[in-house]
Amino acid sequence: MMAVPYSIGEAASLTERTQVRTVVNLSSYAELAVRLANTAVQAPGEPDSLGTPAACASALGDCLAGPVTRRDVVVLQYLRDEFAAIFNSAATGDDNGAIARMNTLLIQYPIQPELVSHDDQRWHVHLAAHGSVADRLAAGAIIGMALTVSLYGVNRLGVCGIASCRRVFIDSSPGRSRRYCTEHMTAKGNVSTLRRQPDAGPGHATPAAS
Repeated sequence: MMAVPYSIGEAASLTERTQVRTVVNLSSYAELAVRLANTAVQAPGEPDSLGTPAACASALGDCLAGPVTRRDVVVLQYLRDEFAAIFNSAATGDDNGAIARMNTLLIQYPIQPELVSHDDQRWHVHLAAHGSVADRLAAGAIIGMALTVSLYGVNRLGVCGIASCRRVFIDSSPGRSRRYCTEHMTAKGNVSTLRRQPDAGPGHATPAAS
């Protein structure tokens, strides 16, 4: 089963507001959409990471509950295109376009919430598993995206600022200052760290940024 919070305290910080002790982190559902959209980014000549059931299982196996069918492949490829379009619409200021696509996905892949209690936890909402492997992933991803947008705004959905990169991300920075995907943000952080290192002085080698 999947779990997702439906109400979060208004006074909490961004990080605190996306976490509830008795349910799965809301951001983990929204990140499914990021992962799906980013499977479109691959080196020239590489096979589609969602091109076959086996490829889908390799790329997303940790969040797919069961064997992948050919229908699941088609659904996952469709979702990839839709989520990529949502992020691109949001990044270019077309909020209405992004919201319209999200509303369509919410209709196509509805959730089935249920109240459950286990492991001495209080009653909380789970998303009951229904439909195919791809349907279940779709329902979790789109409700996570919808709740993220409703809490923090559609302008939290971004596309990497590197012109040649099409990867997307959800900006959880305090001042909405993130500009790069995870891969390029890590690379830029490493270069910045090297640049901030003090001069090693005579006789000491200084590492070069690669």
